[in-house]
Amino acid sequence: MGKTNQMFKKRVKRHQRDIINKDIHNALASHIEANRGHLFLFKVIENIYTGPRKGDIENLTELRETKWIINSRAVQPPGLNSVIPLKPVLKLRRPTISYWATVAALSDKNQFPSFLRTVPSDQFQSIGAARLISYFGWTWVGMLAEESDYGQQGSQLVKQQLSKAGVCLAFEETIPVVYAEHKSKIIISTITKSTATVIIVFSTEKPFNPLMEDIAKYNITGKVWIATEGWSVSPKFTEKELFNTFHGTLGILFPNYEMPKFKDYLLGIHASKYSHDIFLNSFWENAFGCQWVSLIKNFTQGRKAGDQSSVCTGYESLGDIEKNCFLDLLHYLKNVYFQTREQKAFFFDANGDPPAVYSVLNWQVTGEGTARYTEVGLFDSSASADEDLSINNSMIVWNGAERQIPVSRCSASCYAGFRKSTQPGQPLCCYVCVQCSDGEISNETDSNDCLKCSGTQWSSSRRDQCVPKIIDFLSYNEPLGGSLAAVSICSAVIVSLTLMIFIKYRNTPIVMANNQKLSYLLLVSLLPCSLCSLAFIGQPRDLSCMLRQQIFGIFFALAISCILAKTVTVVIAFSSIDMSSDLRKCVGPRLPNSIVIVSTLLQTAVCITWLSWSPPFCETKSSSSHQWKLIIQCNEGSVVAFWGMLGYLGFLASVSFIIAFLARSLPDSFNEAKFITFSMLVFVSVWFSFIPAYLSTTGKYMVAVEIFAIVSSSAGLLVCIFFPKCYIILLQPHRNSKKYLMGKGQFNRNHC
Repeated sequence: MGKTNQMFKKRVKRHQRDIINKDIHNALASHIEANRGHLFLFKVIENIYTGPRKGDIENLTELRETKWIINSRAVQPPGLNSVIPLKPVLKLRRPTISYWATVAALSDKNQFPSFLRTVPSDQFQSIGAARLISYFGWTWVGMLAEESDYGQQGSQLVKQQLSKAGVCLAFEETIPVVYAEHKSKIIISTITKSTATVIIVFSTEKPFNPLMEDIAKYNITGKVWIATEGWSVSPKFTEKELFNTFHGTLGILFPNYEMPKFKDYLLGIHASKYSHDIFLNSFWENAFGCQWVSLIKNFTQGRKAGDQSSVCTGYESLGDIEKNCFLDLLHYLKNVYFQTREQKAFFFDANGDPPAVYSVLNWQVTGEGTARYTEVGLFDSSASADEDLSINNSMIVWNGAERQIPVSRCSASCYAGFRKSTQPGQPLCCYVCVQCSDGEISNETDSNDCLKCSGTQWSSSRRDQCVPKIIDFLSYNEPLGGSLAAVSICSAVIVSLTLMIFIKYRNTPIVMANNQKLSYLLLVSLLPCSLCSLAFIGQPRDLSCMLRQQIFGIFFALAISCILAKTVTVVIAFSSIDMSSDLRKCVGPRLPNSIVIVSTLLQTAVCITWLSWSPPFCETKSSSSHQWKLIIQCNEGSVVAFWGMLGYLGFLASVSFIIAFLARSLPDSFNEAKFITFSMLVFVSVWFSFIPAYLSTTGKYMVAVEIFAIVSSSAGLLVCIFFPKCYIILLQPHRNSKKYLMGKGQFNRNHC
């Protein structure tokens, strides 16, 4: 044993020398320096591991070193969590259960496969701290971390969790293990300049106590300190000089559960009490290959020849147990599960960690001027994400005796209708609020992105909700639609009145001149031409889209073909003076009737083909210029058919114009050539102007352009051809006589 002790001393001194040479002032170095005369707690170790095998002194030394490091935290203040010296456990692979070590690295089963603990890992403490910060809506926090494995590894875990929660660090400083005044001033200056209200301190009491005193001297108030379990119940808070600065602190601490009669149980343990424990007996027999005296009879009778099983004495050394036995023990330890009297489940997870439960404490100053730690909440890592943290806000007293939750943000909140826009070179939590673009909304505070409204919706003026788009079509209720409808109806009424006048004065010479039947047919065709524009007004439907262009095209073709027939009749009639009687017979009713029928049938064929091939249909689309509008319009289906129909009307009108223009010098007593020429000029001008106007507009204005062209062209035909005759019939009846008309003729009446 002397050689073992010497090796242990050398290894501890080597640890100390390595630490000092590397200028690492951690908790282990402080402990070694302060406890030189109390390092060798061999009696405790010998009770667990005695009787080394020959040649196994190195293993015994490593075991003692490991046991000293693991248990040393029970001797010195919390925070001794150096994991580097624990690696000898890798070789021993014997189950080790710690009741105080919290460093997260000990959960790594590749390095520490047989390490278990009854306190939560700092991994869970970091999650709890991050959840606590997120619960209160803090996004801009500072951090102080002790310069040790406990502080550095713990702060890294907290930063990872804060990053996941969208929380930014305003600053990060390291607390030296050995107090340094210049470092303390740097930390205080950083805290004073920072806009962060919340500061997390991942440290133990001893390094942080001097810094607490310095912070109190500078009278830094209005801060919320988040204390980890290493200093969350620091007795330093009982000093009145610290009240003003640190009251309102929130601390995270292992919960205290009372174990009834546990002390009596420990004091009453005697080996003789468990001589009949069947589990202990079974383990002892399997471990040492022996049997108890009480079973010697069965042992003797059942022993086979050559079986050298011995009798268990109860004094066998655990150090002589094969390693496989310890592995079996580790297997059972890992599968431990029980419930305490408080109905709290206890077990080890895959990393050897127990369920993580932390109390949340609030440092408060009573009315009598004394300090107290008030439990205001609980964090349970095994609960669901929405129920793992419970806080009683009404019990919390913040710094300055405030009851309202402090705000700790780099930038003000962005209200609904705005989104956060990060600035180059700044943390994500430092941003400016930008209003959502047209068609996008944000319906909650501090949105990172704006949501795009659906195709049938648009953003409200405040950009905080999607509202239905304004339905846009040419309606009777709006001034434009109502005006065009009124003009169409008036035009139809005038056509009807004109037709009635012609019917009433049907036997007068001016009505009978130039083919009376064609005049009637022309007036009848102009009536639907005027009224068809009403099909373009109102909300489009599939049926109205299919019929409105066809009705317009066919009846306008009928009207223009009637005018063409009248023009051809006039020209041939006045040009047939010396022609044979057979040609004069052709100028009779056959030719104009044929022109009307054939011309109209051609247009009808075009419309039928259009409906069969690609019929028009109703569609809904967003306006390109006003995206808050939803345009309901007719899609013409086939653009070729649409323009082909209009082109055919233009062809008929052009032919009529040319023929009428050539016949303008004929006698005007029986001749309408001049009126037809002017009417065709108006018609062609209107529809040629329609083309660019139609192509340059959208939505209801495109429909209005077509209605205007329809009404204008039909009114032009009515006014230019029939108004002069109505003027004579109604206002100058003396001119409506055969004698007057014949007297003005320039040709022989026999040829008329």
